[in-house]
Amino acid sequence: MKNNRQKDQADFSPDSLGELPMTIARYALYGGITVFALCVIAVIFLMNVAAGDAAKAAQVATNMSMFEKGLILGPILIALGSAWLFWEEEMMVGMNIIFALVVFFAPMWLPLVLTNAQPETSNPGVLKGYESLAVGGQIYVGFAIAILIGDIITRVRKRMVYGTKAALLKYGTNIKEESDRKNVFMGKCWQLPFCRKFVREKCPIYHANRTCWRELVGCMCEEAVISAAMTGKPVSKEALLNGTAIPRNNKLTDSQKRQRCHNCVIYNEHQKHKYKLAMPLAMIFYGIIFLLFRESLGGWVSGMMTGASKKVNEITVGTVKTVGAGEYFNQFLTVAIILVAFAYTVKLIEHAIFKLKI
Repeated sequence: MKNNRQKDQADFSPDSLGELPMTIARYALYGGITVFALCVIAVIFLMNVAAGDAAKAAQVATNMSMFEKGLILGPILIALGSAWLFWEEEMMVGMNIIFALVVFFAPMWLPLVLTNAQPETSNPGVLKGYESLAVGGQIYVGFAIAILIGDIITRVRKRMVYGTKAALLKYGTNIKEESDRKNVFMGKCWQLPFCRKFVREKCPIYHANRTCWRELVGCMCEEAVISAAMTGKPVSKEALLNGTAIPRNNKLTDSQKRQRCHNCVIYNEHQKHKYKLAMPLAMIFYGIIFLLFRESLGGWVSGMMTGASKKVNEITVGTVKTVGAGEYFNQFLTVAIILVAFAYTVKLIEHAIFKLKI
C-alpha cells in the first residue's frame, strides 16, 4: 500500500505535470477550431435552407441557437489555446485578428456566397444566422484585442528589463551592476551601473566628460583602457580633461568599432533608456491621435463600410444592410485600428533600437 501511495505521488509530481498545460492548450486550440468551423458551416447551411424554404425559417432560427453557443465557445478556446502555445510569436496575434474580422464582417462577404440570403430580410432563419455570426465575431474580436494588448504589455516589460537578449551581446555579459552608481536616465556611459569603479577612476572618457559610444572605444571592448586602469599609469590632468588620453584603435574601421558598441552591455543599457523614453511618447502620440481625430476616424470607418456595402450590392444585385452602422461600432473599430497600429509601432521601435541600434 505504501509503495502504491509513493508511486501515485511520483506520478503527480510537478515535473510530471510539466506538459499538462501545453496538452490542454493544444486540445483547446484544435477543439476550438473544429467547433468554430463546424458551427460556421452549419449556420451558413441553415441560412441557405431558411432562405430557400420560408416554411422552415422559424424552426431554423430555433435550431440556430445551439450553433450560436459554439460560435461563442470556439473563439474563446482558439484565443486561449493559441495564446498559451504561441505566445510572443509574431504571427499569432495577427492571425487571430484576421480570422476574427472575417467572421465579424460576414454580412459583407457572405451575400457573395448566399445570393438568396441577404442581411436585410424578414426571414427569421437568415436574420438569426447573421446575428449568430455577428455574436461569434464580436467575441472573437474582443479576445483577439485582449491578446494583442497582453502581447504589447509583455513585449514592453521584457524589453524595458532586458533590452537586447544577453546571448546576443559579446562584451560585459558577466559584469555585475556596480552598487556605487545610480542608473541615471539617459546618462553617459560612466553614469550607468555597469561602469566599473576601478576602471572609471582611471578612465579618460570619464574625466573628459564624454561617452564611450561617441568615442567608439570603451572599457568593455578596448584593451588599452583596461590596461591603463590595471597598471595605474599616471596621465596628466590636462590630457584627461581635453580627451587626448583617450586611446585610439587604428586597426579597426569606424564600422567595426560601432559593432563593438552594439554588442556591449553598457550600450545595451543606454538603448533600454531610449526604449523607455520612446514608449511613453508613442502612447501619448496615439492617445492624441484618438482624442483629436476620433470623429474623423469614425467617419472614415463608417464611409469605408458604406462603400464596401455598396460594392457588395453591385455584385449581388441585392439590398445589403450597411455593416457597422452606429456610433458604438465606429468607435470600437477605431480603437481596434489604433491598437493594431500601436502594436506595430512598438515592433518598429524595438527593431530600430535593439536591432538597428539607432
